[in-house]
Amino acid sequence: MSHLYRTLILLLLAGVTITLCNVFPNAALNPESGVILSLPEVVPGYSSRSEEMSELENYWLPDDTLSVKRSYISDLASNEIEHLEQGFMANVILGGADARSLHRPEVCMTGQGWTIDGRVVVELETEGGPLEVMDLQLSRTVKSQNGDDLVVRANYIYWWVGKEVSTPHSYMRILLSAFNNIFKNTNDRWAYPSVMVRTISEDKEQQTASRNRALDYIRRYAPTFQKSLGAKDIK
Repeated sequence: MSHLYRTLILLLLAGVTITLCNVFPNAALNPESGVILSLPEVVPGYSSRSEEMSELENYWLPDDTLSVKRSYISDLASNEIEHLEQGFMANVILGGADARSLHRPEVCMTGQGWTIDGRVVVELETEGGPLEVMDLQLSRTVKSQNGDDLVVRANYIYWWVGKEVSTPHSYMRILLSAFNNIFKNTNDRWAYPSVMVRTISEDKEQQTASRNRALDYIRRYAPTFQKSLGAKDIK
């Protein structure tokens, strides 16, 4: 029932937003975003490398969407399994001219074959202030090298960032976009940062440690790329 209730609310909000935007159709694009498209290259204990957007991301996102992505590999990892278990991926996606160019990250996750087992909002304290993020708990069954079924679990942690505000809720992004469109004559250029960790371990403590690795990264480094937390444009 709660899932149906959320869906009905989102549909109602989307309908109201479309109606209001048709009444006030000439809002200008706000050229200022709330993020800097830069992720730390140096993280103690890890080596990192820049990654390109996947084919699926390129399919779903308009051409003027911008992105920066880095994978982080533990210095202690010695094989592919340890790379999977001890590393993580960070990404910042910045929408383009079309305010509708960004969709809920859940769309990409299910499109890639992940099952969403749960979601929870996490409150973090950063050097730049409090930050709320959405933690999606995911799972997917794959074939191992010997043909056995292998369950991969993941945490995909993301949040939405506008010019001067951030929120973990997609419906709040819709409301804020509608408000600024109508009353401020701007279309916010939204972004969403994300961090993803994966594990094949069924050990709860190891799964928690994997999740905490992602949350620690966000807590420490979000202020380096989110302007409302103190990030400064690179000149």
